[in-house]
Amino acid sequence: MSALADGDGAKDALTRSRLILGVTALWLLACSILTAMAWPHVGPLEMWDPDDYLRLQQVRDWLGGQSFFDVTQYRIDPPGGVPMHWSRLVDLPLAAIILLTQPLIGIDAAERLASVVVPLVTLGGLLGAIALLTARLADRRTALLAAMLGTTAPLMLFHLLPLRIDHHGWQTMLGMTAIAAAFDPRPARGGALSGIAAALWLAVSLEALPMAGLLGLLLALRWIMGEDGSRFRGFATALGAGTLALFAATHDPAAWSRPWCDAMSPAWLGPLAATPLLAGLGARRLDEKGPMAKLSLLAAAAAVGAALLMMTAPICLSGPFGQLDRVVHRFWYENVPEGLPIWRQAAGNAMLLLLFPLVGLTGSLLAWRAARQADTPARDWATMMALAVGSFLLSMLVQRTGGFAQACALPGAAWLLGQALDRVGRHGLSFVRIAGSALSIMALSPIGAMVAGESLLMLRGRPTEKPDVAHATPSRTCFAPCSGLSVLAQLPPSRILTGLDLTPRLLLLTRHSYAASGHHRGAPAMRRVIDAFTQPPEAAHRLMIERSMTLLLIDPAGSEAGIYAKASPNGLMAMLLAGRAPSWLRPVPLPGSTLKLWRRTD
Repeated sequence: MSALADGDGAKDALTRSRLILGVTALWLLACSILTAMAWPHVGPLEMWDPDDYLRLQQVRDWLGGQSFFDVTQYRIDPPGGVPMHWSRLVDLPLAAIILLTQPLIGIDAAERLASVVVPLVTLGGLLGAIALLTARLADRRTALLAAMLGTTAPLMLFHLLPLRIDHHGWQTMLGMTAIAAAFDPRPARGGALSGIAAALWLAVSLEALPMAGLLGLLLALRWIMGEDGSRFRGFATALGAGTLALFAATHDPAAWSRPWCDAMSPAWLGPLAATPLLAGLGARRLDEKGPMAKLSLLAAAAAVGAALLMMTAPICLSGPFGQLDRVVHRFWYENVPEGLPIWRQAAGNAMLLLLFPLVGLTGSLLAWRAARQADTPARDWATMMALAVGSFLLSMLVQRTGGFAQACALPGAAWLLGQALDRVGRHGLSFVRIAGSALSIMALSPIGAMVAGESLLMLRGRPTEKPDVAHATPSRTCFAPCSGLSVLAQLPPSRILTGLDLTPRLLLLTRHSYAASGHHRGAPAMRRVIDAFTQPPEAAHRLMIERSMTLLLIDPAGSEAGIYAKASPNGLMAMLLAGRAPSWLRPVPLPGSTLKLWRRTD
């Protein structure tokens, strides 16, 4: 018996090693392809989204002497600046690589290296979490298939491209890590690790709240239905304690009096620290009790958290954008595709959001049914199916969560693919096995879902536009137009009136300060910019005098300029696009750039 057990252990270690090697090989292949795709953008530092530029500027400010606890952008809407809602946690690896490599390769190369390496390392963590999760749900062969499918998921990979240094890739990686840990065969360890990952997930971005809450609810339901309570207790206790620890570590004492609604703040310590701690600590005495006693504990803990939220910041119940100025909402928020629901998306984007998650949900359902028919515990697949449904519904409401929905669909899709490959593999003809395997992989992959979506659009007679998975296009983020801005960069530091989308890139290129950017905590400044470009020129003239702005800059080819001009044909932007600048503006040449610059003359 001992020799047999040793043999089983050696075989298990061999298959584990093969899985690790397989996932590593897939990661390296994906890194090579993604780096080749992004390489033309690396040299000129042409990032994919305005938030990527602002993230790098945040790191620059910190390394330049700004406090670790202060994430205000002082060159946006000076002199007070705009406080950002981003966490310093995402800045840490970027800053570490820059500090380590700057003495060897210089600051410019160090920033580019960090901006390439950090997203790819995050991708490695994500593929590892997906493989671990799927191995715990099914087996290691299926786990390798899930990782393979993950390297073809466009919505997920977009947030992990080189230069994509904003926090969305971190959200997906930490979220899948929390889910994978929740299925650990050692319940206490798994619950604790899942709770820590969920606390990090929420600290990086409060957008994690719906899915982290769903994960906690599902673990609580399993406990209520009779599962050993150590998993739920570990999750809840670690989440509550981790939330408090991370808040204390990343905020100075002054932050304890600022109840922001869009990030971890005292407003959320009630539901995200007090509630899980009360539930986790109270559950220790209720394992032998009935469902009603457990429900009563959870209801009481939830009521305490809700009461604390109502006492500290009832305004947060309307969400981070609930109090957004109506003009800012119309001109900015409603024109950011990543924040809009599926019915506001282009057809190609809608198909990306819809089709592959449905493949994953189908696979999860069939895996759950197969487990039940085999008289094996099916609750893990039921839990995963509920998480996949939740992420899918969330992606229907907010496009940028589509990457997480694709990640949650991968275990089910991989199980389905494994079943298809098994059936094809039993065929007698080698040609049929090879062709059938290739077709199965294509049909059940995210790429296959994208091709199917384009085919459906063609059959319906609709044009198949390229999916706009990014918020930004080159004209919006100023890829080519900014290439000739050396003249602007050499001017003495000034305050500039420009569009919201241009500001983040220009912060990196120049020493100037800007009127506003597309970040909602600066909504008053955003409203001033919108009014300046959509109202008659006198409004912009007054604003520039009041705010000591001496320069005005626009991108005539940018989408933002078109939005303002279309909405207000008699406004300043429409006049500038038509070549009718007011008399108080004098043109300043920008050789090599399509941007237009004027100096205030009075």
